Amino acid sequence: MGNKKRGYDWEDKIVKIFRKKGWKALRLGSPSIHLPDVIAIDDKHNALVAVEAKASRNDKIYVPLEEINRLFNFLNIFGAYKNKEAVLAIKFLKVKGKKMSEEFYRLKCVPEKGLYFSRNSKAKHECLCEW
Repeated sequence: MGNKKRGYDWEDKIVKIFRKKGWKALRLGSPSIHLPDVIAIDDKHNALVAVEAKASRNDKIYVPLEEINRLFNFLNIFGAYKNKEAVLAIKFLKVKGKKMSEEFYRLKCVPEKGLYFSRNSKAKHECLCEW
């Protein structure tokens, strides 16, 4: 399976997770348009979530600072929403001898640089909290 297909499938699963919980959610398209991968809205709680999705077969994955900034810039456009969150959705795919792992992290602030995540280890960054 190619990288684009892996990414699409992961984004599609994230949308389904939000919809199962009663949120309105959709994929926003390619990274060339400088938008988050997925957005989800909960009108009942006046909430907006912007998600950057990453999937990898490797043991480490890097989320560039530019992509993190994109989440916060997008959220700042929507002043009417009382509750806004930037979320990183990390998926390490199943490979020989290693289990699949799906992790979600809320970003409380923009870090000073891009972030690395490792398979089977909880990220420890000042501005992150597990979701």
